[in-house]
Amino acid sequence: MLTATEFTRQLMGLREQYRADNAWVGNWRTGSWNDENTMAHYIHCAYNLYRATATNMLKLTLLGGTQIRLDDAYIRNFGITGANGIQDRVTKEHVYAEVMRRIGRTTNPSPTADRNPAAVVRSGSILSEKGWTPILNDALIIGAACGRQQFALALTSTEQLRWERINGDKVTRFAVNASRFGETPALKNAWKSFFNASKKMFFDGGNPRVFARELLGLYFFGYTPEYSWHQLVFRPPQGGVVRPTFNLYLDQLRNVNFHTGDKIRIMQAISDFLFNEPEALGQPWTRRVVAV
Repeated sequence: MLTATEFTRQLMGLREQYRADNAWVGNWRTGSWNDENTMAHYIHCAYNLYRATATNMLKLTLLGGTQIRLDDAYIRNFGITGANGIQDRVTKEHVYAEVMRRIGRTTNPSPTADRNPAAVVRSGSILSEKGWTPILNDALIIGAACGRQQFALALTSTEQLRWERINGDKVTRFAVNASRFGETPALKNAWKSFFNASKKMFFDGGNPRVFARELLGLYFFGYTPEYSWHQLVFRPPQGGVVRPTFNLYLDQLRNVNFHTGDKIRIMQAISDFLFNEPEALGQPWTRRVVAV
């Protein structure tokens, strides 16, 4: 794990690359990282998260849409990071309610209660941070990857309904039993169908979403997707691996033109990562239209 001094030195050396590849942060009316003091603050926030991630009790980070940090059930079961303060008012309310519930359980313990629940704040599995920037998000992925922690996809309520609509009838006892012996074509195709029907998870209009950036980070750092009928997790690599670094992350993001929002290159890389098929996520991302 990097010390605060090492971490800061590395990120200060990369600040112009972050600015060049994420110019929209520099355009913020308040909090523009073109200001050196503001950039230093963002790097400090990123280090706080990087350090907190290393102490995650569950050794697990949840990936998904912003709605998961507003979901009471997710917060109760997995906790949030909050190393720099909690980002959303609704999240704060859910955290406070869970803290009070736990105080009540301590006062009046139940014999069936979990005696070692996941921390509800500061080292939980769901990202919720003041001072968010792409640097902070990269620190989350790199910190967890350096600790060889596991990642999992957390579906929003809308996405859960979509999964059920598309694949609910396929989750039979036979299919579940067959998948215990390894990934089956039916299982892989179920997730492929879901993602093809959920393209807004990856792009918002012409802009790649944070989830796409996170998946690419796992791809670059050697993670492997592992499917089941009820979950998608990402396992850390075994044996000799490339060390997760900010330099590697940024260079590989440039290789797929993430900074220009190149849907074709980005989605080919994500398709290759998820399904070992560069065209798995279908039109219109996998072929260029040539004017004639």
